[in-house]
Amino acid sequence: MLSPKITHLLELIKASITCTNESTLTEAINWPAIFHISKRQGVSALLLDAIEKLPSEQRPPKALLLQWIGHAAMIERMYAKHEQQITSLAQFLKQRNIPMLLLKGYGCSLCYPRPEHRPTGDIDIYLFGRQNEVDTFVEEELGINVHREYHKHSTFCYHGVEVENHAKFIDDVSHKSNIRFEQTLMQVLQKHECLSSPIDNVLFPSPTFNALFLLRHTGEHFASNEITLRHVLDVGTFFQMYHSDLDWSLVINVYKSECILDFFYGIATICVVYFGMDGTYFTSNDRQFTYKNDLQLANRILMDIFEEKKELPMSTASIDTIGKKLKYAAGKTFRWWHNRWKYQLVYNENLFESFWWLARNRMK
Repeated sequence: MLSPKITHLLELIKASITCTNESTLTEAINWPAIFHISKRQGVSALLLDAIEKLPSEQRPPKALLLQWIGHAAMIERMYAKHEQQITSLAQFLKQRNIPMLLLKGYGCSLCYPRPEHRPTGDIDIYLFGRQNEVDTFVEEELGINVHREYHKHSTFCYHGVEVENHAKFIDDVSHKSNIRFEQTLMQVLQKHECLSSPIDNVLFPSPTFNALFLLRHTGEHFASNEITLRHVLDVGTFFQMYHSDLDWSLVINVYKSECILDFFYGIATICVVYFGMDGTYFTSNDRQFTYKNDLQLANRILMDIFEEKKELPMSTASIDTIGKKLKYAAGKTFRWWHNRWKYQLVYNENLFESFWWLARNRMK
């Protein structure tokens, strides 16, 4: 059962996404609680778009509203800086004849009613096999330190913005099934033409690629207790904009073969039932595939999203004693067992095999 404050938050998101002026908020609203939750869920600026449409008597108290507006303005400034640094980095690469494929982030924001109200994070790029070459350019020509500890991507700070320079799209070390999924993504990247973007020398993945990648990315955050409403909205607004451009046959075949179709149904149901999106966004053009409404799963996913969880380190690298390492391992094991239903929704692998692969990676 969703609490009133969560129900109110979802209604405000619906008003923002559907751009409606109709208010369904008839009860007293706990505005401070909603503001706090919305920041944690990455939707605070989005909610402000809905609040602006409310009658004055239904809006938050003036002091809180001014704080909310200030927070949204900060997100807008960060978005502008993010866009500026993407442009700058793309030009640096263009001088070396290297196209830049941009993942998630800025590309996802363009599917929102107001792109600048989607919070920014890292700049995730893929350079078509030239990752190491560019890392060297960044170090030698720009004097920027590049960190290469992680097998999936290197990282560097570009004018105050973290850049993840990807060698791979998903983590194929922590989960065995990700090895196959990574191969599928690489094949789709080669066969389906990338999209141009508003920024020179920046490409977006094809809609078919993103239909696979964004859902898997969201699923990984879901399984590891890191999912927020912003991840769900990234998937929903993407399908809203690009559903007519997908190779639905390929996408659904991969969803089925990787046992992630039920997770898709759950996310789609949230988008339709709670965000007010049209069900046709999650249905193939020829109607050969129609999404299945699964409200029970949608509610279970939502309850998990809003549940406050204890954070654990990604690995034992920063843990200094055997006792603490054992405590960490026990905590990880308990959390894995508690989350096993989520792993089964996202990963096509034996449950205990999944645990073994995770444990082997995390305890290194």
